[in-house]
Amino acid sequence: MKNRLLDNEQIRRASLYITAAALCVLILCVFFKIWRADLRVPFFYSGDSLFYSMFIRTTLDQGWYWQNPAIGAPGGMQLYDFPGIDNSVAVVLLLFSVFTHNAMLVLNLFYLLTFPLVTLASFHVLRQFNLSFVPALFCSLLYTFLPYHFMRNETHFLLSAYYVVPLAVLVVLWVSAQELFLRSRKFVIAVVICVLLGASGIYYPFFFCFLLLIAGAIGALKFQRLRPLGMALIFVGLTCTSIVLNLSPSIIYKYRHGEAGVVKRSAGEAERYGLRISQMVLPVTSHRLDSLGKIKGFHNASTLVTENDTASLGFVATIGFLALLAQLLSRKELLPGSNGLFHDLSVLNIFATLLGIIGGFGFLFAVLVSTGIRSFNRISTYIAFFSLMAVGMGLQRIDASIYRRTTKGRSIFHVVMAVVLVAAFLDQTIPGYVPDYTGTKAEFSSDAEFVNRLESSVPARAMIFQLPYVPFPEDGGLQKMRDYDLFRGYLHSKNLRWSYGTIRNREADRAQQMVATLPAEQLVQALVFGGFSGIYLDRYGYEDGGAAKEAELSNVLQTKPLVSANGRLIFFNLTDYTTKLREKYSESEWKAQQDTRFYPVLLDWTGGFSDLETSPGKSWRWCSNEGELHLKNTSARARVISLEMAFATGYREPADLVISGLISEQLKVSWDLTSYSKTITVPPGESVITFRSNAKQIDAPEDPRFLVFRIENFKMTELQ
Repeated sequence: MKNRLLDNEQIRRASLYITAAALCVLILCVFFKIWRADLRVPFFYSGDSLFYSMFIRTTLDQGWYWQNPAIGAPGGMQLYDFPGIDNSVAVVLLLFSVFTHNAMLVLNLFYLLTFPLVTLASFHVLRQFNLSFVPALFCSLLYTFLPYHFMRNETHFLLSAYYVVPLAVLVVLWVSAQELFLRSRKFVIAVVICVLLGASGIYYPFFFCFLLLIAGAIGALKFQRLRPLGMALIFVGLTCTSIVLNLSPSIIYKYRHGEAGVVKRSAGEAERYGLRISQMVLPVTSHRLDSLGKIKGFHNASTLVTENDTASLGFVATIGFLALLAQLLSRKELLPGSNGLFHDLSVLNIFATLLGIIGGFGFLFAVLVSTGIRSFNRISTYIAFFSLMAVGMGLQRIDASIYRRTTKGRSIFHVVMAVVLVAAFLDQTIPGYVPDYTGTKAEFSSDAEFVNRLESSVPARAMIFQLPYVPFPEDGGLQKMRDYDLFRGYLHSKNLRWSYGTIRNREADRAQQMVATLPAEQLVQALVFGGFSGIYLDRYGYEDGGAAKEAELSNVLQTKPLVSANGRLIFFNLTDYTTKLREKYSESEWKAQQDTRFYPVLLDWTGGFSDLETSPGKSWRWCSNEGELHLKNTSARARVISLEMAFATGYREPADLVISGLISEQLKVSWDLTSYSKTITVPPGESVITFRSNAKQIDAPEDPRFLVFRIENFKMTELQ
């Protein structure tokens, strides 16, 4: 009998979760008009969504996402320098691979899946704090359908997976309430959540660790014991350990190969992408009601709007946010009987706001500790949960009060809740959140048809060079091109290798950059000798729509390009040109050209050298007493190059300039330019030329640099 009662209770609880998930899916499908979608076409097909599409396909095809030989040709992509990925999501993607390897289908399905997962996670946490079914369902659905979820969409689909946030809040509140004990069931659950958070990117676990410390301080002050703070430190340590373990491949790679400086952040970005209270409490941008839309429009026109516009809470959550602020002004708990929970939420809420707000603790962290965390507005997911939980606690008191009176009154309350839920959903969403299925499919289909034709014209595993050259990752786009647009070719091909995707500042990337700047005929020859079979060009990346570059290539290749249906993409096949060029060289000569033409000598000015400065017809680079020129011969053959330059100091008195290393010279330099040229042989690998001068430092009070001599109009020419 007892077992039967337990089974019935478990079935009843399971039915509540099933109901919550089913209602979430129903609302989502109706709002998204999912019957209009082709799930094999991405909902969003530009910008970061292309990066994540690449991430998904790499994970599905390669078994993980760190390396991909199909992009970044000829060497292949190594993503260790840009580890902003979520391992917990990657595991889920691998589970999808059991059923399909279509990256676009997996992208859409995972994004849709984040909605019921957020509902279930938030519903579970609210139930853990004794909210009854209706208040918990109401708040979890509103949390699921935050503007943040729709505005992040597939463009930031890892951020859409914020189902870890309610679980993080669960642990934080356990710590503040001193409910965790070693060897207890809750402690084990908290450990699992910490490990999961540590595998969930960087932002959500970072905010989690910050709030853990605040919760530990709350508990220590409340109970006059250090155990809550100690427990918080344990969980911060576990989370950080999980983060380090998940990033260990990247850490090891950078230790072995050095830091490439792929992405440079500044402290000012923490201000640019900081949180604004006004954006949280004001209506969503382009609100359904014109009057509210105009208010938000006036606000946006009056301030800098970045991704922090996604932080809008909606009307209901704003009530909770303001109630938590009001709690800070009250000596008594505004919700008696909550055992201090409402007060704890209010403190966590204000500290979360102080971390994220422009000019807040987040900015101080960027200035004093690290600029790696910049988008502090993303803590709005935590603030929204605190706020909706506060609303849920208020609704719970109303629900419990009505329950003690009449069944009819409770039914009316539930009907009112349903009506408010609909109104709140409409308040938080706009028609613009629904993907443009028709327009996206037309663009997607045009690219697919073009790449299929391209692929059928070249051998399997052929390498395709992509123009214009765009650094990867996070370049920001070029002309009408958006960031990551060059991944379109890879996403539609089956067995080709694409040049885009070499990591910025690594040797392969710098080689591509140098080759891409060559005159058309030299460019084509370098690509042929480098083993490329074609040139893919996106007209959107040029101010003139690619007309000049297309004409130059057509003239060299004596052929017209293949053009996509929408006219955006073109492709030049290099097969015929390769055949004709091959006839001009012997076997040994051809091999020599292959070994060198696509593998240039790269230059790095280090030590005391400053950045290059230019004016019309002139370029120069200042140096302190000593600087180094590193020459990296990326080929397997020695290279003969000619160096031309001129030296000058800031004074008329002659001074010594000693050149050592690959060159050995001693010159007299002064105010007047001293021209210098030298032909040298550069062996494979890295060589160094050192410049030392005993000239006096230049008196330049407004320039913080230590300036002694400069090199003007430096030029390197390869002779063989």
